[in-house]
Amino acid sequence: MYGQLAHLYDWAGSLDFAEAVWKLDFELLQKHHIVPPAKIIDLACGTGNLSLLAAKAGYEVLGIDIAPAMLAEAHKKLTQQETPLALAFKQDDMRYFLVDEKVDAVLCHYDSLNHLSNESELRGTFLQVSQALKPGGLFLFDLNTLENYQNFWNGSDTDEGPNYRLRSVSKFDENLAKAEVHFQVDEYTDDGELLSHEESIAEQYFNETAVEKYLMAADFYDISYQPFNPVEGLDLDFPLKTFWQAKRR
Repeated sequence: MYGQLAHLYDWAGSLDFAEAVWKLDFELLQKHHIVPPAKIIDLACGTGNLSLLAAKAGYEVLGIDIAPAMLAEAHKKLTQQETPLALAFKQDDMRYFLVDEKVDAVLCHYDSLNHLSNESELRGTFLQVSQALKPGGLFLFDLNTLENYQNFWNGSDTDEGPNYRLRSVSKFDENLAKAEVHFQVDEYTDDGELLSHEESIAEQYFNETAVEKYLMAADFYDISYQPFNPVEGLDLDFPLKTFWQAKRR
């Protein structure tokens, strides 16, 4: 949903997720004495919901994303704000991104790191994050759990909005630890024209041992994670995600 379907992304619950994850982010930032107007990167920022919440809390925020269509949605939201915010957006690849000035914290949420295709890319991204952080800077991110992929990435679903029907078909190959979902949407424009779009995305499951190993190799310490279920109303006996925190040496 990062190209042709970017304008529908927020209908998939991204705003609710941003609010849930920002509550936890904010608590941890405060705990580590990273207070406004500290500098934050929202890595793989998507349509900018989390970036806006952080900026409204008084932080100086740079949102980075690889998808021009997602950034266009984020820019649109920024222009609609009634008061100026210390928020900018930049197109870049999280595997290779560079910044001119080191920051106090990097956030990377909504299983964005699971979009990396292998452990080598995960290791490289952790190194880029490490280079972007000040010593003592905080890295907060989430990853999908194996149980999430096993239970929710095998099958089909249909979601209906005010003027569209979104169908998704997903599959998870446990041997390769790879997931894929194909989206098909029928959408009516304001003029009544029916448009159809298709798009696919892929994700990779990373186990906790590998994640911790690559964080340590990228000069992070004080590494920990906790179970995280950002979706309310689901009766589950397993976490959908793990929420990680690590500090830069």
